[in-house]
Parts: sequence; structure tokens; C-alpha cells
Amino acid sequence: MGVVKIGPWGGEGGRDWDIPAGMPEPHRLEAITVCSSLAVVDAISFGYTDGQGRRHHVGPWGGNGGDPYVVRLEPSEFLTEVSGTFAYIGTQPTDAVTSLTFVTNLRKHGPFGDVDGTPFSVPVRDGGSIVALFGRGWDYIDAIGVYVRAS
Repeated sequence: MGVVKIGPWGGEGGRDWDIPAGMPEPHRLEAITVCSSLAVVDAISFGYTDGQGRRHHVGPWGGNGGDPYVVRLEPSEFLTEVSGTFAYIGTQPTDAVTSLTFVTNLRKHGPFGDVDGTPFSVPVRDGGSIVALFGRGWDYIDAIGVYVRAS
């Protein structure tokens, strides 16, 4: 069973970022590192395992600012929702992601950044999970989307 890309949400600026071609398809998300400041999500990276259980690291994407926070998922934990906000922040011509929150089957992480702007939410139901991220960014995270694996 494969994965489906959903999104992205946010602005039109920045360069596209995604799992590099040739890397194995994600099976399970293991960790997310999000760097955020008071006004914006600056950067993001993540680690996942493929169908063979091998670990892969992707990113970081975005800028160099913000304070890092690592969300580590327990072996029985999986990501069920990504939500956040995006807005015009005045330092670039398009909107950027201003906040992110990650919800698992066990707990909630965040919000990271400033909860201000247009809200978005990607809940996954019926036993599915979010297994990877993609989007656009340059100095900040301009837009973010998710890869979803059905149960």
C-alpha cells in the first residue's frame, strides 16, 4: 500500500522541497525537528523508516533561524494530524507558515511559532498516519504538505 501527497498549505514563495528522488518510500515517521521563532517557522527536517525498517533523514529545509525542537515518536506512536497557520510576515512577498502543531495517537506537540493567520489542518482518520513532509521554503517555511499512508 503506497502513500499519498496532500497539500501544501501556505504561500507560493520559496523553492520546492521533498524527499529526494531515489530515496525509499516512507513507511513510518520517527522524528521531526522544527526550528521556530516568535513569528514564523524557520526550518524543518525529519527522519523516517522505509518498509524494510531502514532509517532515513530528510532536510533541513528553510532558513537558519529559530530555536530547534525535536519531536521524537515512540515505537507505538504515529502522527495523526498536522495543523498550523500561515500569513504575510512582511519580510518576503508571499505568505509563510507562522505556526505548526503535530498531533499523534498519544499526545500533542506545539504549537511552534506564532499562531496567527489563516488556519489549516490535516487530520488523518481510520488508522492512517502521516509518514513524511514536503513543501516550499527559503528563509522560512513558505508552505507545508504531508505524505499519508493508509492503514
